[in-house]
Amino acid sequence: MRECGGERAGCATPVHSHSPLPVRVALGAAAEEGGGLPDLVIGDHGWVCGAGQLGVEAIGLADTDDPALFVGEAEGAVSVVVPLDDGVRSDYYLPLTRYVLNRACLSQ
Repeated sequence: MRECGGERAGCATPVHSHSPLPVRVALGAAAEEGGGLPDLVIGDHGWVCGAGQLGVEAIGLADTDDPALFVGEAEGAVSVVVPLDDGVRSDYYLPLTRYVLNRACLSQ
């Protein structure tokens, strides 16, 4: 777990994980149930790298001081990396969220 860089305005959570284990467990359970794997994983840090390493197409949000997703993109395991500050409140990214969902034809 990594702590958010001190208390600062707009900081959403004090810690977040870079572990790929949660997405690997979720994808493994989906495969065991016979439901198949998703066509796309959208996530942060370890989730995206973990999915990409398993061959699932993945796009992710990456803090610019954390090179893992950028390396995964360069290696071809991650399809798209969006650089941003992952420690701020999620509502700050509503315009970006709307844009991505609209471009993917997933908005309601």
